[in-house]
Order: sequence, then C-alpha cells, then structure tokens
Amino acid sequence: MGESNPDKMNSENLREDGNKHFKSGDYEAALSSYTKALKLSTDERDAAVLHRNRAACYLKLEDFEKAEKDASKAIGVDGGDVKALFRRSQALEKLGKSDLAILDLQRCLSLEPKNKVFQDAVRNLGVRAQEKVRFMSTTDSRVDQMFHILLDPEEKDVEKQQKAAQNLVVLAREDAGAEKIFQNDGVRLLQRMLNTKKSDMMLAALRTLVGLCTGHQSRTVSILSALGMETFCTVMAVDNEPISLAACSVLHAMFDALKEGMTKDIRGKEGAIVLDPSKELKSMIHHLLEMLTQPSVSSHGRENSLNLLIKVVPRKSLRDPNNGMTLWVIDNGLKKILEVGGSLEEIPGSLAVTETTRMSASVLLNKLFDDLKCDAERENFHKLCEDYVRSLFENHGMDGKLRAIQTVSCLLQGPFDAGNRTLELSGIMDSVIVLCASEREIDQQVAVEALIHAAGKAKRASFITANGVTLLKDIYKKNENDAIRIRALVGLCKLGSAGGTDFSMKQFAEGSTLKLAKQCRKWLCNESIQASTRRWAVEGLAYLTFDADVKEEFVEDKAAMEAMFKLAKSQDKTVIFAVASTLVNCTNSYDREEVDPQMLELAKYAKQHIPEEHPKVRRRRFRDYCWCCTHTVT
Repeated sequence: MGESNPDKMNSENLREDGNKHFKSGDYEAALSSYTKALKLSTDERDAAVLHRNRAACYLKLEDFEKAEKDASKAIGVDGGDVKALFRRSQALEKLGKSDLAILDLQRCLSLEPKNKVFQDAVRNLGVRAQEKVRFMSTTDSRVDQMFHILLDPEEKDVEKQQKAAQNLVVLAREDAGAEKIFQNDGVRLLQRMLNTKKSDMMLAALRTLVGLCTGHQSRTVSILSALGMETFCTVMAVDNEPISLAACSVLHAMFDALKEGMTKDIRGKEGAIVLDPSKELKSMIHHLLEMLTQPSVSSHGRENSLNLLIKVVPRKSLRDPNNGMTLWVIDNGLKKILEVGGSLEEIPGSLAVTETTRMSASVLLNKLFDDLKCDAERENFHKLCEDYVRSLFENHGMDGKLRAIQTVSCLLQGPFDAGNRTLELSGIMDSVIVLCASEREIDQQVAVEALIHAAGKAKRASFITANGVTLLKDIYKKNENDAIRIRALVGLCKLGSAGGTDFSMKQFAEGSTLKLAKQCRKWLCNESIQASTRRWAVEGLAYLTFDADVKEEFVEDKAAMEAMFKLAKSQDKTVIFAVASTLVNCTNSYDREEVDPQMLELAKYAKQHIPEEHPKVRRRRFRDYCWCCTHTVT
C-alpha cells in the first residue's frame, strides 16, 4: 500500500466534521469546517463536493449569492451533479432569477425523471411565477406602501425603510414595475425623496430613476420635464461621491434612451415616441458644460460631468454627417473644458478637481478634435485654444502664467497638435524654463510636467534636449522634494527614449538609460513615498522599456514588478496606461511591420535613415516574458 496523504486525510476529517455540524443544525460551524477542508483539498472532485456542501450551508444562512457561486463551482466539475443543480436552483429563485432556476430544475428532472422532490419543485416554481404575475397586477398598492414607509416622518424602523427602498429599486428594473411606479405619481414622490437630503434616500431615488429611464424615451422626456435638468446637475454637484455618481448614472440612462429611442427595440416597449429628441439632448449637454466652471460644483461632480460628456457627445456618423453637435460643443464649451484642464487647486480661486479630472479633460478635448472634418474646423479649434492660453498668460499675472502652462500640458496629453501650437506661443517655453527654478513647489511641478508632455515628438524632444536636459538634471540632483525630483527623472527618461525602438536614434550615451531605469525601479519600490508620486516612476519605465537592456533588467527585478502590479490595483487609475505600456514594451507585443527588402534597398540608395533594432531584440525576437512569475519562456 502507498503512503497515506496527511493533508487529504485532514481534509476528509474536516468534511466529516462539517457533515456532523450540518446535521445538528450548526450551519456556521459546518461552513467553517468545509472552508478549512477546501484550503487543504488537492483533488478537484473532493473540492467540488465541498463546494456543494458549503452551498447548502449558505442556503440555510440565507446568503444566496455565495450559495449560487459554490454550487456553480461544483457543477463546473460535474455538470450532472443533481444536488448542486438543485441547490443552485434554490439560490437563483431567491435571487429573483426564476428563469435560470427553472432551467436547473429541468436539468435535474432530465437526470432523475422519477424524483418526486424535483417534480414538486418544478410545479411549485411555476405556481410562484403565476403568483408573481398576479402580484404585478396589484403592485399599485405596494408602490404606495413603499413610498409611505420611505416618506413618513414618523417611521423610525430603519431596517423597514431600507427594505422598502431596495424593493423600489428592484421593481423599477422591470419595465412593468417601472411603469407602475411612474403611473402612481412616482416621479413627484421620488423628488420628495431627493429633497430629504438623506444619503440613503437620495441613492434609492436615483437608482429607481435609472430603472424608470432605461430604454424608455417618452418616460425619460416626462421625467426630465417634471424634475428639470437643474435638479440632476445640483445633485451631481454635491460633495458626496456615491450620490454624485448615482446622479451621473441617471443622466447617462437618459442620454441613451433619448438617442436610441427610434430603434425598433425601444419602440416596442412604449406607446409614445419623441420623434426629434435633439432639443432635449442639446439642453442636457449645455447644462453639463455649464457645470464645468461653476465654483459650487464639487470635484466629483466636475469629474462626472466630464466623463458623461466623453460618453455622450455625438461623433461623426450617418445621423450627424456634418458633426454639428461637436462643433456646437466646441463653440459653447471649449473654453470651459480648457479652464478645467488648467485648474490648479493650489492657486486661490481655482476649480476643485480630482487627481484624474485634468486627464478626463484631455480625453474630451482629443475626442472633439478627432471629430473635426476639415482644415477650417481644425484651424478654428487651434485659434480658440491659442486665444485662451494667450489671454491667461498675458492678463492674469504669475498665477495666470502657471494656469496657461498647465492648460498647455492638458492639450499636449490630448490633441497634441493643438498643444504643440500653444507651446510655441511667444514666452511660453521661456516661462517654463524660468518656473523650473522657482522656489514654489507648484511652479516647479507644473513646469517639469510641461517639459515631460512636450517631449512627446522627436522634433519637440530634440528642441528640449538642446535646451532643457541640463535643467532637468540640476532639478533632479539638487531639489530635495521627492515629487519634483521624480518628475524631473521622468522628463529625462522620456528624452532618453525619444528614438523609440530605433537603436540608432538613441539620445543619450550608452548606459545612461540603464541608470535612469534603475533609479525608477528604486522609486517604484519605495513604499514610504505616496502612490500618486510613485506612479511617475512607472511613467518613466514606460518610456525606457523600449530599450532591450532596460526591459531585461526590469523583468528580472521581482520586487519592482510586484510593486508595479500593486500600484496598478490602487485607486489612482491614471497609472494603468503606463503599466500597460510598460508591459507591451517588455513583451514586444506591439505591431511590427515587415520591411519590404526592395524598399529597404531603395532607402539605402537614397541615403534615407533606416531604423535599427537593438542587438538583443534581434537575438530574442521569438522570446517572450511570463508575467505571472517573471521568468522568460520560449
């Protein structure tokens, strides 16, 4: 006989203990035993049984979501596990997914046709489905009851109110339920809930409104008329992130319903269609643009307004061949978007912004610029940007110059052609160089970031290489502020990688990029520095990993790799693109065009520049990196 496996025996003992606890009615203890056994189990089928048993515990403890997940794991191993199928059907029914529950029960019956428990379950589920239909026919009184519980000032039962709010939201998700709420004076009552200024009440009202508006154009127009766009903008402007986001969700549902109201799918759900919703759409976009520069709007409200505009501003299409809405937004809102992009909370009177607001402004500006059709439209865009930056730079003192440079940085991250043109305005680059030597931290930070963003193109990089590298080196070596030093380092990284994958276009001396990358990895691993500062180290690596020597050292540095992935999971989403770019570079995952030999010979004959690969890239063209364990694979 072979040697026994202690872990397996321990797992079996724990399962037996769980069975005993379950039979005695101690479901918490049974759940604990099964969970411990799962951690020790190494056999797939044993684990499936444990998941099935644990699903039974969750059913008893009324945690139906976990019961469904555990039963699904057991079914994934054995699709014919009738116990797991039956338990999942019970969980699904409790979660309101009767259509899926009946499918599992029918599967159980097909496997065991004579099983009376399954027969009764199918029959009872059908009865309950019919009861649900009857319930919907008498929902009017239930809707009144839910609103009464929520709005009664004498109601002190918090749990009862929470249940009523949850029921209201669930009811609104079904078209029949949403219509019942709407027909029972629901919009006025939801407005009363918003007026209470209580967070839980406001969230419930907003989530119910999402259900009322989703996929229903005429209801959306009616709600918009009754409550007014001002109401939703006021709610979205509050300094409460969940409430602001919920209001944004309502407006997004409204935009979708208005734009898609003429499709066949939506037409079948309602009796009345608004033939031309363009007036409502333009009014909504106008209010969102106005929100951008109102001082009373919170940073979350401003960010949500920008993100909503990014999603809903129409692009060139068959419906709008002349991109009229985009041109209207540029004429009426471009300066407002630029004001947000140039905001600096450190300057008195500036707009409140989040860490990602300026990036959102860049994305919206880029979307608008890409939607332009001809040179005349693009020239108008450039002129509006230049006039705005010049006005700030010339008429608002030192703080105005700082905001002008920040606006240029915003443009350089979005429509970089517009950013490059504003950067070439008289005095801008000179001011950037001067501000790098300022004693104020905010001056240095804005100036260094402008240099970083300006080095995006080879032409611009060569200009700054000749005029700014020495300055960046001095800032990095002499400045005691980590936030400034790391930005200066990123500027050097970007300049050092200006040649991209072309080995023959390297800007710095041999070995310099390796030193820069080593320092970036050091900053990245230093957890005593704030995550918002360390993310710049990833920006530097995103540029430097074009170099084969840099990427080879980086993938061998396990601590740096782990630090990068940990940073990617943080709340600061601005680091994601830099992480993705670094991984693309390290794995050579970018598209590589095959060079036509004849064209290559022709280029040599014409004495044109021919890009040259790094020697290590040529040797390892067919190798890649495994990011799970940071080792190379073939």
